[in-house]
Amino acid sequence: MTLTIVADRNNNLVRLFGVLKTLADLGPAATADRDFTDTATDVLDKTLQALDSVQGALFVFDHSAVRLNCVATAGFTSISTGSHLQLGRAQTQAWTYMRDAKIIRPEDHNILFGDNVSPLVPALKCVMPLRVSSSFVGGLLLGEREAQAEYGDCEREALGLLSGHLALLLQNHTLTESLRVQVADNLRLLSSLNHSYDDALEAFATTIDAKDLHMRGHSMRVGRYAAGMASSLGMSDAEITGIRAAGQLHDIGKVTVDKAVSNKPSALRPEEFREIADHTIMGHQIVSSVRFPWPQIPEVVRSHHERSDGSGYPDNLRLDDVSLPVRIIGVADTFDAMTSERPYRKGLSSLQAAEELVRLAPSKFDSNVVQALLVQLRWNFQGNGSQKTAPGLNGPQIPPAELDRLSISLVNKLTGNRVYSA
Repeated sequence: MTLTIVADRNNNLVRLFGVLKTLADLGPAATADRDFTDTATDVLDKTLQALDSVQGALFVFDHSAVRLNCVATAGFTSISTGSHLQLGRAQTQAWTYMRDAKIIRPEDHNILFGDNVSPLVPALKCVMPLRVSSSFVGGLLLGEREAQAEYGDCEREALGLLSGHLALLLQNHTLTESLRVQVADNLRLLSSLNHSYDDALEAFATTIDAKDLHMRGHSMRVGRYAAGMASSLGMSDAEITGIRAAGQLHDIGKVTVDKAVSNKPSALRPEEFREIADHTIMGHQIVSSVRFPWPQIPEVVRSHHERSDGSGYPDNLRLDDVSLPVRIIGVADTFDAMTSERPYRKGLSSLQAAEELVRLAPSKFDSNVVQALLVQLRWNFQGNGSQKTAPGLNGPQIPPAELDRLSISLVNKLTGNRVYSA
């Protein structure tokens, strides 16, 4: 074996380890909660480092405008983030049918870019189509490498390993942007047709829950429970309206979760749980672009899975770090989840769920909010309260004595079983 062959193999091993390290870094970089432009730039930089490239640009394919939109660039002076490359029908087909990285020759310019006059095109050395299943979602365009090295089979292999992560990043971005536009457009449309916000929010709540067979009615119930607790806590009518709206929209990020994952009857793998948990971040991104009359909605959507002891997600916030509306929705959401059927378990009774919430207060949930739920359960089963604020639960009534027992237990936990007298 010659020294040249040994050196080549060593170089390839070094490159492989570099690519594997980049793959490990791309996950956290791609899911970091920050502006998409920053995320795309970070991911592009890591990819270029793995390939020893000094020029590169990441493009997302805009199906409606039939063009490649630049979301990140490095090393090129001829293109900037936000600019685009217009494609014709023939060029779109060429990108769609391309499966692997392609070393660019002069004759490829017209095939992939048509008569596009951008000075970027002649500077390209290698391109990689980015696909999710059969869908073309974007492209990675590469220029010079360090020491003007050429792209070869090793680099094409590395691109094949990296392309899946890049494609998912672009697809998630495209989906989120589409949802943002749809949410804003639908709210404006419903309002312009003289529908009340209640009608609009009920429509959204129904759409959110429709994806999961076992979540039908969940968002509407959470909104109703939350409004009842807010009323018990003495909040104003305007605040109650906002909290009900936040409850109806709290799970809006779940529209981005794969239906197969959300309806899975068995235990979730860690990556599947992460996908579901990320609905808080995705939902926050969606609602942050809409001007609601209730300013608490983005915080509620992001933080309703936070817990008092910091064990929740996505930010591990503690009780004092979140507002009262977030604490209310957290209890309402958990109560409904406990009392609802799931593929892997039967729902608890209202009494069992209330007992569990009392047990978990104050370590997981705000005790005052849990107490407010107990008050609403008593009012509900006595037939008091309005339809829009009372929980409106079905099933056997909880005897008042049981609710009194739970209330006393909750107070005793807070006071350490101390008795005060005049």
